[in-house]
Amino acid sequence: MKPTTPATIDLPKALTDGLKQLRTLRDEIRVDVHLAGMEAKTRWEALEPQVEQAEKLAHDITEASRKAIQETVTAFHNYKGWLAQHGKGTAAKP
Repeated sequence: MKPTTPATIDLPKALTDGLKQLRTLRDEIRVDVHLAGMEAKTRWEALEPQVEQAEKLAHDITEASRKAIQETVTAFHNYKGWLAQHGKGTAAKP
């Protein structure tokens, strides 16, 4: 498999795919946060505005914007993992 370099990446597609993934994660996390406790909600309120920022960056169609969107997707995946361990688990307890 050939390593990806900035020259081999289709930036518009990478940005579109990243935003699609980010929006899906946002929607899934919103449901989880609704069921979780106050700490999860506080963390989410700090993280969620990054979607709008990523959408603005995507208009630039640069390697820097692709990287920023990927970092945001990673942050959302990390939060979703944290939420699965701390948020939903805690909210589900009687």
